[in-house]
Amino acid sequence: MFFPNFALIICIVEKESESGGKLDSYEVEGGETKGEILQNLAEFQFSCYSANDMQGKAENKAAMRMNLGLSSADDQRPVVGCITRLVPQKGVHLIKHAIYRTLEMGGQFELLGSCPVPHIQREFEGIANQFQNHEHIRLILKYDESLSHAIYAASDMFIIPSIFEPCGLTQVSHLLQMLIHEF
Repeated sequence: MFFPNFALIICIVEKESESGGKLDSYEVEGGETKGEILQNLAEFQFSCYSANDMQGKAENKAAMRMNLGLSSADDQRPVVGCITRLVPQKGVHLIKHAIYRTLEMGGQFELLGSCPVPHIQREFEGIANQFQNHEHIRLILKYDESLSHAIYAASDMFIIPSIFEPCGLTQVSHLLQMLIHEF
């Protein structure tokens, strides 16, 4: 069964035991054990799903739509997720373009992002205000680990823009998931 980010978390924990807590530039916080991480994941109450049974994916998407106040009138409408730091290296102009393009193409967009850069923060606050009552766009401008897992579990696709990224955790996660599904 597929569990959002499960493959990455297990790989990180296994790497922790082999190399002192690091997978390239990512460090496991607090020295959590595999059991503690799995316990934390259980608290998120995700529905599991697989390529053969996508019912859990539909349940995750319905719950996310309800929690974020997005329309559930068309449950076939694709959900695009973006979880990132809103900084120049990530290509914030690409994220803005994706928000508008997703809406134009009939999808829903969920952005979870924190921003240490004041002018970028103000720009995204403006976009969030513009769409605050929109039924298909939601921008959450903060760091929220629990919500990030829920967005991964609910989204149909992700944008992972980057002007440069030596080794992004999100990219590694998706690569590992693709490799695991191949075997």
